[in-house]
Amino acid sequence: MLRRHPRVVIRRSKLATAVATARALFRSSHGTVRFLWRYRRPLAPVHAAVALGTLGAACGAAVDGWKTALLLDGALAAGLAWWLRRRRRRDKQLRPAKRVYAIASAGTAGALLLAMAARGGLTPPMPGLLLVWLLATGVPWWWHHRIRDHGDLSAELELWESRVAHEKGALTGSWLSDFEQVADGNSSRAIINLPPGELETAQAVSATGRVASAFGVPPSNVVIEATRDGANDKAQLSLYRSNPLQVVHLWPGPHLLDHETGIAPIAVYADGGHVPYRFWRPGSGPVHDLIAGTTDAGKSRLLDQLLAYERHSPLMVSWVIDPQRGQSLPDWQDAVDWFADSVAEGKKLLKAAQREMYRRNRLLARMVWTDEKGRQRRGKASFTPTRELPLLCVTIDEAHAILADPDCVKIAEDLAKMARKCGIKLRLVTQVPLLSQLGNSQTLRDMVAAGNVVVLRTANRLSGQVAFNGAIPADPHALPREFPDGSTTSGLAYSLGPQSRSSVLRTFYVEDPYDWAVAGETTTLCEEGIKTAGKDYATWRQRRDDAWNEPEPTEEEQPAAAAMSPVVPADASAIDTVHDYLLHRGEPVRTGVVAQALDLPLPTVSQSLRRLGEEGRALKVRHGVWAAAADSAAPTPEVAA
Repeated sequence: MLRRHPRVVIRRSKLATAVATARALFRSSHGTVRFLWRYRRPLAPVHAAVALGTLGAACGAAVDGWKTALLLDGALAAGLAWWLRRRRRRDKQLRPAKRVYAIASAGTAGALLLAMAARGGLTPPMPGLLLVWLLATGVPWWWHHRIRDHGDLSAELELWESRVAHEKGALTGSWLSDFEQVADGNSSRAIINLPPGELETAQAVSATGRVASAFGVPPSNVVIEATRDGANDKAQLSLYRSNPLQVVHLWPGPHLLDHETGIAPIAVYADGGHVPYRFWRPGSGPVHDLIAGTTDAGKSRLLDQLLAYERHSPLMVSWVIDPQRGQSLPDWQDAVDWFADSVAEGKKLLKAAQREMYRRNRLLARMVWTDEKGRQRRGKASFTPTRELPLLCVTIDEAHAILADPDCVKIAEDLAKMARKCGIKLRLVTQVPLLSQLGNSQTLRDMVAAGNVVVLRTANRLSGQVAFNGAIPADPHALPREFPDGSTTSGLAYSLGPQSRSSVLRTFYVEDPYDWAVAGETTTLCEEGIKTAGKDYATWRQRRDDAWNEPEPTEEEQPAAAAMSPVVPADASAIDTVHDYLLHRGEPVRTGVVAQALDLPLPTVSQSLRRLGEEGRALKVRHGVWAAAADSAAPTPEVAA
């Protein structure tokens, strides 16, 4: 027993030694892998040099390895071209110096690989040339990614730790990394690292106001959004000393529209990136719009830009409804294919659009075409605009006035649900995107909100919530009414479209809309489309001119018409509609003008005005002329659907 005991001990010690050695090797390799991954960005030139040397040795050892090297060089060039093009399309184009560095590094790497393949691998002087390449590419890389002295940013880091990341802070347990000062000196950027499993990106975005409070700046000077890779335990922080959106950005022109993708920029983000807007999706069809914002928020100026894009594109036809007699969009009254300046005229336009939709349905269902495989097929289930069959864009400004008519609501629902496949786009513009302002139609709001949604400054927090429906955590109600210097904030907004950034934007400003309205030619429907639209389409200009030349109708001048009009009870809906019109008009108006603008019977309007007068919400200026009371308000608060 005593003789066997040492043998057993020796065997166990050898096994333990082997296990310990294996564990040590595993820890060492695991630690090496973690080290290489953790410092992958600083070590990127070293990784590239090792990969280049390995490929060069393999190509040098192979027969005709230079052919493989040429193939790899071609793949490298194609990949670099694709990467640069992708960044340019995403509006993240490299600066000239960085672009030269990327092209030079890839070009010299390809030449070195071909040289190693021709000389048989890592034979002299290839190792020396590889070392020179590593230093030539590595030194600029390491200098750019060096650990910088934060300097003035140290105070901001301390503020984050003491006011945001503490136990009762907005983002408890979070910390900042990659904090850097942007070259313009006006802003700094950082990555917000959130405690995994405790906080997520949406919570960081919703804490924008509290973060702004911690830094002592307006909420519009702080932008928190998702990172580019979409990691839910991180967020991107941008902090601005002065808001860059305070500067007005002029619209460059309609040449920015990409006819291949149907996308055009309509605004800029605080970091200078463009905001894409999609008119149509190739192979699918048009994308509907919902544009909302309170008075003086910039809705009409955004429409100037969109209508200018449409006018200067041969692939789009513009039909516009402006029930304010064209006052919202005066420069476009003669620059679009059909301009309806009243509720009654707007109803005719919508009926014509519905007829055109059914005509296009029949046309596309019977169309014979050849697919990419050379097969003859009948019927197309999607739409891409052409000169022969252009996109029809129907814009309804002040949608609440038009959608007060149940017939208009029904037609708009049909267009929203069925017109996409045949190339008819519906754009609703309203001050408040609640159901009561959209004909009480959940279907209509859901259909248009599934496309482009632009919400400018709103008068209440509820408007932004119902418009975006939780797709992005944005609060347009928090947008300031004026900048600190007293200049207007018109154009500030949030957008949901091809991009879903929860960052404040500002729409381009069209300096001279009339100049763009009179330039170029108006795109019209095809001959069959004109026939389908009918007499209402052909004579709309004559009807408008006749209406302008006629005196304003009054109760005294139309006794017969008043007697013949059906007496509709002045219910709460009609009373509120008339009251909203008086508030929006902002000046005394005749009863007959109200009836014509709202397309309501004259007796109904008269009863509504009398009821409003009894309630103190309207004032009778003189016989037949009414105005909204200065302190009038709706009797019941608006309720979201």
